Amino acid sequence: MATTKKRAPATAPTAPPTTREDVRAWFHRAKFGLFIHWGIYAVPGRGEWLRSYEKISEKDYARFQPRFNPKRFNPDRWADLAQKAGVKYMVFTTKHHDGFCMFDAHNTDWKVTNTPYGKDILAEVTTSFEKRGITVGYYYSILDWHHPDYLPRLAFEAADRPAEGHDVMNYIAYMREHLKQIVTEYRPAPFVLWYDGGWLNTPESLGAADTNAMVRLLKPDILINDRHHTKEDLITPEQRIPPTGLRDENGNPVLWEACMTMTSHWWGYDRQETKFKEKDYLIRMLVDIVAKGGNFLLNVGPKPDGTFQKEFTDRLLAIGKWLDKYSEAIFDTTASPFNRLPFYGRVTVKGDRLYVHVFTWPKQGYIQLPNLENNVLGAWLVGGRQKQLPIAKLNGDWHLKLPTKPTDPAASVIAVQLDGPPRTTPVVIRPNRRGQVELTALYGDLAGPHGQRIRYEERAGDIVAANWYRAPDSIEWDFELPAAGTYRIDLQAIVERKGAVLDVFANPGLVTRMSPNGLPFVDGTRLDASEPTITFTAKTTKPDGQKRQLGKVALPAGTNKLKITLKDAAGTPGLVLQNVTLVKCR
Repeated sequence: MATTKKRAPATAPTAPPTTREDVRAWFHRAKFGLFIHWGIYAVPGRGEWLRSYEKISEKDYARFQPRFNPKRFNPDRWADLAQKAGVKYMVFTTKHHDGFCMFDAHNTDWKVTNTPYGKDILAEVTTSFEKRGITVGYYYSILDWHHPDYLPRLAFEAADRPAEGHDVMNYIAYMREHLKQIVTEYRPAPFVLWYDGGWLNTPESLGAADTNAMVRLLKPDILINDRHHTKEDLITPEQRIPPTGLRDENGNPVLWEACMTMTSHWWGYDRQETKFKEKDYLIRMLVDIVAKGGNFLLNVGPKPDGTFQKEFTDRLLAIGKWLDKYSEAIFDTTASPFNRLPFYGRVTVKGDRLYVHVFTWPKQGYIQLPNLENNVLGAWLVGGRQKQLPIAKLNGDWHLKLPTKPTDPAASVIAVQLDGPPRTTPVVIRPNRRGQVELTALYGDLAGPHGQRIRYEERAGDIVAANWYRAPDSIEWDFELPAAGTYRIDLQAIVERKGAVLDVFANPGLVTRMSPNGLPFVDGTRLDASEPTITFTAKTTKPDGQKRQLGKVALPAGTNKLKITLKDAAGTPGLVLQNVTLVKCR
């Protein structure tokens, strides 16, 4: 008698494998990550670049390896703190520019398992963070001051370590072996390969495309950043926030992540550091970045004993405390639909709901949502009793009346329920009834290369562009004129130290093409900026500011731009810009 094969019982379908698009979508929702820079450079405690800037020989730098023994290192405590801070992912430095591997690399003795500590720190950290649901990514430096075949050399080593007889192809093979190890042996990590140090070579000379293809073959769902100078998943501006977010050549939003230190400069531990970004400012940076469609990767540099210094811990806990109340306004949100806001704050979006983050309580007692075409169904303070706020539409804009005091010193959050996804039209600056163009600091775009310092601050109830002491930080406005004309530029500012030199550009040209760390790309530049229209040297002013006529400029009809760049700060403190007025000349 013939037998029939029994059909297997039905089972629930297995979850589909994670794809690169899945990871991209998750990353866009995650918003907040922790960067950890740790290596043997923590032992001397003078930052991660000390081998370069102190001109330490390879032999002398190697003396830090046997001194690396972090007896108080506990990766579970790191992960617990990260969880309290509200971070959704972490990126760890597997190898920095000194070439020292914080994992048990198969092809070198220049690694953490050859220290008195003796264990694979990358494995320990990965396990601890993943146990707490924090997704893990890996930083890897392309630049390597240790490997004999990495070129170019540090300039001061030219005599002792000549390049002759060395082949960069050997280094590429060495690097690829590292990458193969870190993307296959620590699964499910890493979700991202966070390159750095690619600015000294072209991507072609280091075989970047083939290297990335190898990585994707080994781990198809991995994200790769832009620092091998190839177009991948992620753009990573460093120590600066792009003033209007980032978009591709077609104007579409891209994945981007601003990485920042809490310190004034170094990413690795610096025992002499005394300047730390304020807690409230870090929270506002998180909001600012998310409102522009990006993610915030905030750095810590652990001490040589394996602990975080109190300044880092306090700031992470402060951010976590704020997120405990306002996480709904950060995670899973999209960028602001407004190009400008007439108050100091930002907006994030979740479906048909706006989250209005108010940094400074406006003195008029209300906030205005400009050019919002939706009907507003209700508004309430997040994190409290959700008491409804009075709403009215005046002169075409929605106005929300605020309570007497803010609910949070860093950023109070108001939920605004709309009748559908937000619909807005851009705010355009045009001449007022007197024919003058009023350019307030609040409506200007603040920008700077790596290490940007200029930022918004409140002075006597007004929002100004302050902390402006580092060249070439800048402020820029765009505006429209109905007809061509000649305009006088009046600057209202507080000059805290005389001698600061500023360049004024009317409709500036394109600038040099910059890499993520603020240095020029090696593969050429675009058109340099035009010569400044006006250059002036600032003089000290009254404490509450003074007006100065800078000169005249001819402007065409239509869209125009005005940019003011700090050319020479003449020391600190610097200049506090209150506003600029363009007065039409008869």
